[in-house]
Amino acid sequence: MSTSSGFLNSLPQIQQFLQREKLAGWLIYDFRGLNAVAREFVPPEKHHVTRRWFYFIPAQGEITLLAHKIEQTNFPPIPGRKLFYAGLQELHEHLRALLPRDITVAMEYSPQNDVPTVSFVDAGTLELLRSLGVNVVTSAQLIQEFQARWSVEQLQTHIAAAKVLHEAQTEAFRFIEKRLQAQKPVNEFEVQSFILDKIEAGECMTDAAPIVAVNANASNPHYAPTAQAYSPIKKGDVILLDLWAKKKTPGAVFADITWMGYAGTKAPSRVQEVFDIVTGARDTGVRVIQEHAKAGQLVQGFRVDEAVRRYITDAGFGKYFFHRTGHSLGMLTHDRGVNIDSYETRDTRTITPGVAFSIEPGIYLEEFGTRSEINVYMGEHGPEIHTKPQTEITKLAV
Repeated sequence: MSTSSGFLNSLPQIQQFLQREKLAGWLIYDFRGLNAVAREFVPPEKHHVTRRWFYFIPAQGEITLLAHKIEQTNFPPIPGRKLFYAGLQELHEHLRALLPRDITVAMEYSPQNDVPTVSFVDAGTLELLRSLGVNVVTSAQLIQEFQARWSVEQLQTHIAAAKVLHEAQTEAFRFIEKRLQAQKPVNEFEVQSFILDKIEAGECMTDAAPIVAVNANASNPHYAPTAQAYSPIKKGDVILLDLWAKKKTPGAVFADITWMGYAGTKAPSRVQEVFDIVTGARDTGVRVIQEHAKAGQLVQGFRVDEAVRRYITDAGFGKYFFHRTGHSLGMLTHDRGVNIDSYETRDTRTITPGVAFSIEPGIYLEEFGTRSEINVYMGEHGPEIHTKPQTEITKLAV
């Protein structure tokens, strides 16, 4: 995945991509840090830029920064010539000269807002450019290609973080088991704190506390205990652990797993049935990607979600699976690459080598919820999984 400098070092490759896609250029627009793509190379916390600016990368020719005259010294060193405007009329004049009528440029927007994670350009700016005769298409695939792919080094940080997470979930279940065996109270918040300590001890960091949820709490996919609100963990409880972290090194990327447990030596048949369906759906998603890779084909994110959702629906639990199958993974837990989604959004981007994402189907019944989450890295020869898929519910000897 590109850092800001990496993104700018990819400019020749970006221009080649634009030529292949028959686009006149990539027009990156920002106003006060609204555009996450622009923040990659002009971070607002480091550069005081208060007026709107454009950075045009043409398929051929010279790259241009168009910015306000009062901010000529506020930008970091970036390639290309610099044009400056003062008033609105001068801004429009420069845009007309920079962007001839009837050209097609990519920008950070998504038709019908299908993929909001790549949609940062406001409607008024689109109206302005279209009034100048410019055709605007989405830059979603460009973002994925040049800001969401992992380097070899980043993949290694993912593998290292995954190891820490798996050790943390194993020890967390053991912690619960020992407490219950000793007939001592234990609750969700205590286990959450225990996991955070293990993440820290593994020289990792996270952007939010892990999910530790029992029974009906596990049916809320974004539930998390706090010091003020939590449930006790008792014998006979279904336990969901969802934890994510990355190494404390520059450019490190996240790993993100969900693991299921049961406080007892034999899970009830209903719990086992739902677990088997969820893990079967998870494996179906991986199999779809594998089959396309073997055929030398790339598959779109929404297609994988459709297959996973169909599996759960055919098993009779479709209405209880009410979130997407997976999200992009990178330096952010939810990054800007392809999501595995045909439900909340419709991600038509292809799963290209170098990107990574979660596959995490769930079934959320009134009495308990179940989710199984793995991470998939798309290698040159097909999907790679460095987070061990759970095949059996973790049972506690209580």
